Amino acid sequence: MQIHSVKLINYKSIGNYPESEIIIEPNVTAIIGKNESGKTNVLQGLSEVSFTTPDVKAFSVDKANRTSSSEASIEYEITLKPSPLEQEMGIHGETHVRISGPNSCTLTGGIVDYYKRECYEEFSSLGKSLDAIGANQLQIKQMDERQRYRGYLEELAKEDCLNVYLRKTALVFLGKKISSSHIEQKDELEAAFQAAKEKWIQLLNLFPVFYYRKPSACLNARYRFEEVQKELDHPDSPSNTLLCDLVKLIRIPPNDFITAAQSGSSSRQFSIRERIRKNVDSELNKLFQEFYTTERVNLRIEFNAGVVSFTVVSSEGELLSLSERSNGLRWYLELFIDLKSNDIPDRNVVYLLDEPGTSLHVNAQRELLRLFRNLADKGNQVVYSTHSPYMLDVEEGIHRIRAVVKDSAGYTRIYKTAYDAKIAPDSQEDTLAPIIEALGMGLDSTFGPALNKTNIILEGMSDYIYLKTMSKLLSINLGNCELIPSVGASNCINIACILHGWGCRYFVVFDYDKGGAGSGGEQMKNKLGLEYRKQYCYLADVSQDQIDAKTYLEPAKQCEIEDMFSRNELARFREENSVQEGTGKPLLAKLVCNAIESHQFEPSEETKENFRRLIERILSYVQ
Repeated sequence: MQIHSVKLINYKSIGNYPESEIIIEPNVTAIIGKNESGKTNVLQGLSEVSFTTPDVKAFSVDKANRTSSSEASIEYEITLKPSPLEQEMGIHGETHVRISGPNSCTLTGGIVDYYKRECYEEFSSLGKSLDAIGANQLQIKQMDERQRYRGYLEELAKEDCLNVYLRKTALVFLGKKISSSHIEQKDELEAAFQAAKEKWIQLLNLFPVFYYRKPSACLNARYRFEEVQKELDHPDSPSNTLLCDLVKLIRIPPNDFITAAQSGSSSRQFSIRERIRKNVDSELNKLFQEFYTTERVNLRIEFNAGVVSFTVVSSEGELLSLSERSNGLRWYLELFIDLKSNDIPDRNVVYLLDEPGTSLHVNAQRELLRLFRNLADKGNQVVYSTHSPYMLDVEEGIHRIRAVVKDSAGYTRIYKTAYDAKIAPDSQEDTLAPIIEALGMGLDSTFGPALNKTNIILEGMSDYIYLKTMSKLLSINLGNCELIPSVGASNCINIACILHGWGCRYFVVFDYDKGGAGSGGEQMKNKLGLEYRKQYCYLADVSQDQIDAKTYLEPAKQCEIEDMFSRNELARFREENSVQEGTGKPLLAKLVCNAIESHQFEPSEETKENFRRLIERILSYVQ
């Protein structure tokens, strides 16, 4: 089953209102928002969800929203959808889960229909068998246990609404009573119990597992003996290192690892150290090669004079201390150790990652995006928070990004789309900054001049998005040209000057309006001595006489990239796709072009012809 949405009710900074629900994509979902907006609270709230094991801490008072009424309690409402494989199994429709306390996790919908068809017969048979022998034969004498027993039998008889936590408690209770009984029907009861239990386990295995990766836990490059002993002797004490997890993963008893870490070279220490190295290869390195495919590396462990150190050997034979390797590799390794040591399955996992790229350079951040896609391809979902534009895969569509904003009352609002017009204007700039950067509207993240091509400088990001998409749709080869988006006409001139100084070929395309002509083209002509249609042009096909007459000041003669669309076509797109009127031009351009590329929106023939003439005209000037 895949998570479609989770509604966090009265959890920390999240109250009980429509924006307390987060929609989770089938593959990768990014969460953006400025500091203290509640991104971590959202991830932590999701991590509290468990479909199989009740957790009292998920409902503790210190996690309740402080501004809600004292009667308001923490609840979690989850909607799941079946995967294609589960649809083949006959699970159809959504499953709704409501977790309202450590004893209440109720299911309705698709998976309950599956239970009635595939599991109910075994539970009904078990219940009838137990009812036939009565509580006395199972030696249930105390009144409270008799009441619980009757309640458990009632639970086994239900088929339209299941309480997962109660059903689990019932199975544990009944299993113990049957196992300790001495009645004639014991073998029959145990067989019925085992059949029901196996069906129940099969059903629970359909539910995803939430895995929350805390950003602080890491594997140190070296540990002194005292540090090893302290961590392994007290595994439940708070620690920011993964040493205990590593020791668990390689299947070495903690006391043996402590013996190996101690200074000395006895035969026993030598034997344990060799076993540790062997297990590191078999239990860690071999599996890590399948997880981390960027390069082939092996982790090595050394013991020397009371110090345990970790080194990494590359496929080229280069040996470096773990501390000398990239933060990207270390992040992968630490994630892998955390996952495997906690028996997280390979699929049906919802990865919750809080600021995963914080300490990574740009290339490593982009590498993480590839990891996320790989995890999703294996049947998992990934939800992560970020401030970095390099951690947003805008090529896959900004519909996968959720914006989190804290309102004036202190509540965290989770918006279903990052371009929701309901986001307050005073929060938009900081909240949407990573998207703006990721879309290329910042010079530092988009400026990449081509030395052997003509660099076509465009006045805005929306120009870049539309021209890229429409040239592809119309099968127009841009040939020896590189499109570079800018921010405004004056910035176009700045970029042109830089390219001129670097000896790069360039051509500028301006809007035909007061900014594009008055502050752009005319400045290039009068101050830089550049020639119209040889170093720059406009989106509108106008003559120099028209420019001199300043027709760009007339509203009817002005032209921006959006004017290439036929009348009301963009308005129609907004209406059909529920895009708010106030959505900015770059975001709207991205949405339109995503829809075009996914064949969900077809531009009119008039629009196609307008773009065809524009692109061919620009290319004629630069060739």
